[in-house]
Amino acid sequence: MHIYRVMIYLIMILGLLSNIAYGANQSINSLDNMVSRVAKQNIATAIVLTDANLITLGVVNFDPSSVIDFGDLDAGSESSLERRRELKTYSLPWHSDWSELTPNWNTSTYLKFSYVGSSQTVDFSQSGENVDSFTEKSYLFQAEQRWQHALSEHWKMQFAIGAQTIWYENNFQYRSVLEQLAPVFDNGLLNTSYGALMIDPSIEFRYDNLFYGHRWQFISSYRYAIGHTLLTDSEPQKVTSKVGRFNNTLLFHYQLPQMGMNDNEFRFMFKRIDLSGDAVEPLATDHYYEVGAGWVIDTPWLNSWVDNLGIGVTVNVGSVLSGGSILLLFNEDI
Repeated sequence: MHIYRVMIYLIMILGLLSNIAYGANQSINSLDNMVSRVAKQNIATAIVLTDANLITLGVVNFDPSSVIDFGDLDAGSESSLERRRELKTYSLPWHSDWSELTPNWNTSTYLKFSYVGSSQTVDFSQSGENVDSFTEKSYLFQAEQRWQHALSEHWKMQFAIGAQTIWYENNFQYRSVLEQLAPVFDNGLLNTSYGALMIDPSIEFRYDNLFYGHRWQFISSYRYAIGHTLLTDSEPQKVTSKVGRFNNTLLFHYQLPQMGMNDNEFRFMFKRIDLSGDAVEPLATDHYYEVGAGWVIDTPWLNSWVDNLGIGVTVNVGSVLSGGSILLLFNEDI
């Protein structure tokens, strides 16, 4: 529900209510099914939106078609840019240094706290008066233990066992005739909150090599999260959510002359992301692409939490969040 306009859901609900003539039980079951489906999607989209390897939302969003002709490719529209602007995501990742278990095996701990939120307005009167407002927030905490194995000089394999705890909440401020339907909406779709506990294992293969003296990488990873909601407001919200993410990334690092004593580089990136499970419907696709470029510099003068800083640009192609973003980069692999 982070991605859709709330107006769409309300129209669907009103349609369900209008079918009450066909039987109260049928309408109640249909509404319960919608509440269950939306709960699954809220959990799945929160996981996708807070993973910078899957979706990149920057500090500035723009329409890349105004700069480059993408032909028939969906690189952004007014509606997708509006969705991108409505979303705010923040993440605080941390990982320990790799420690050696055996000559070919290393292990590391990864932690991340994330927030994603959005704010929308709904105007059924089209007059600008008595406008309803809708806000959503999700908080995620991720923890995983990673193990990495050197398969050869250039190939590495990594697998991880992790978990995510998620807390979702929304608030709808009634200022229109919709207030009469509050008993139907509240504690189900609107003015509700619930948590989820997800198991999230992953496997990754990474290839590193040089091309004319510059480093390039191919990274292929698969993650599959499955878990159940808890602390729900209503019975239909008690659901099992599933989301698979298959990410294939090609990175090219173009090393630049040192600035002072600090390494810095240009990087170019191409990704294809394939989704399965409950994230497919809210993203309006089972696959999409991201391309990007950026500049990163080492920052040894800062504290130990910040290894490097940079700026970049990415373009999302083929999803409901298609569009371009300008990014602030930190703690990149250079």
